[in-house]
Amino acid sequence: MPDFSHLYSINATHMKASTIRELLKLTQKPDIISFAGGLPAPDVFPVEDLRVAANAVFDGPARKALQYGTTEGDDGLRNEIIKFEAKQGVTIAKENLLVVSASQQALDIVAKLFLNPDDYVIAGRPTYLGALQAIQSYSAKVLGVPFSPAQDGFDMDELRRRYAEAKAAGKKLKYVYVIPDFQNPAGFCWSLEKRKALLEFAYETGLPILEDSPYREIRFIGEAIPSIYELDQKGANKGVVINLKTFSKILAPGTRIGWIMADPALIAKCVVAKQAMDLCTNVFTQMWLAEYMKTGKLYGVIESTREKYRVKRNLMVEALRRYMPARDDLSWTEPEGGLFLWVTLPASIDTEKLLLKAVEKKVAFVAGSGFYIDEPEHNSMRLNFSYSTHEQIEEGIKRLAEVVKEALAASGD
Repeated sequence: MPDFSHLYSINATHMKASTIRELLKLTQKPDIISFAGGLPAPDVFPVEDLRVAANAVFDGPARKALQYGTTEGDDGLRNEIIKFEAKQGVTIAKENLLVVSASQQALDIVAKLFLNPDDYVIAGRPTYLGALQAIQSYSAKVLGVPFSPAQDGFDMDELRRRYAEAKAAGKKLKYVYVIPDFQNPAGFCWSLEKRKALLEFAYETGLPILEDSPYREIRFIGEAIPSIYELDQKGANKGVVINLKTFSKILAPGTRIGWIMADPALIAKCVVAKQAMDLCTNVFTQMWLAEYMKTGKLYGVIESTREKYRVKRNLMVEALRRYMPARDDLSWTEPEGGLFLWVTLPASIDTEKLLLKAVEKKVAFVAGSGFYIDEPEHNSMRLNFSYSTHEQIEEGIKRLAEVVKEALAASGD
C-alpha cells in the first residue's frame, strides 16, 4: 500500500474523523440501544407523499431533472423555500439564497471562504462536532466561549473578555458560530436578549455571525423566538448574519438538501466556492422536493415531528429522574425542542471510559469531550431522544443509570 502522507496538504493533516460517525459504526448492532446518533425518527418520513412527488417529476420534467443545473439551485425549489421562510417571518429573494448539499456543505463553504491557517472562529463550549470538523479542515482554531448558568446563550462578559484578549494577542478572528435554537449538543435555546446582544457584538466588532438553524422549526414547548437573521433583517439590516437551514431534521436527512441565506454579495462568493466542490446540488432531488413542497404537506410533517419528539423528550427526562442517582453534581438539560439533551456527571467520571462500559450493557451515547477543540470536558454526554422507541428510551436510560452508579461506586464518589 503506498504511503502518500508526506505529500498531504497542511489542511489534510488537520482533518479529523468524526467521532460520532465512527461511533455509529460500532452501535449498529440490533441489540444495542443507541442514543448516540442525531437521527430523526424514521416514522415521521412521509414516504408515500414523497413517492407521489418523485413520480410527478418522472412523469413531467424528467429529462430536466436528470441534467446539470445551476449552482445557485433549482428555481422551483428556491421559490418554495422563499415561501417557507416567509411563513417563518423572514423575507428573502433569490439573490439571498443558495441551495446546498445539506448544511454540512454550507459549514464547509463558509469555512472555505473565511479561514486561513491559524485563524479563529468564536464558538460555544460545547458546540456541534460537524462545525468543528469544518473549521479544523482549514487548519483554523476555535476560541471557546462558555454558556451562561441560565443556559440562555453565551456568557456575554466572557465573550467580550476572551475576544479582547485574543485581539490583544494578535489572533485573527473571522466569525462567530452559534446554534441558537436547541443547540447541538446541549439543547440550549438562546433568549431574545442574548440574540440581540450577540447581534450588537457583531455590529461593534465587524465579525459575521454564522447562525446554524437545523432544528429551529422543531420547537415543541414554548413560543418561537426570532432568529438572529430575522432580528438583523427587521432591525439595522446590516447583513452580518449568515443563516443555514436543512431539510434533514424537518423532512428527511436522506434528501441531503439545505440552504444558505445571506447578503447577496456573500451568496455570490459562496456560489463560486460551491462550484469548485460539486458544480451543483442534485437536480432531481431539488425538483422532487419542490414538487412535494407545493402540496403544503411539509407543515403537517413538522407538526407531527414536534408532537412525537415532545413525547420522547418527556419520556427521557422522566426516566433520567427515575433512574439516575439524585446528586447535586449530576444534572441534565430539558430542551424545549430539537433532538438532544446534555447530561453532566460528577467530575470523577470520564464519559469516554464510561462509554466502553455502557456498550457492554448494550447502550450507547456520545461522550461530551468530542464537542470541544480546546480543553475538553470529560464528564458529560449527549443523548439523542428522537430516534429510539418509547420502550428503548425507558430501557436504555435504565441501563445507562446502572453504568453510572457502578462508575460512582468504583470511584468511591
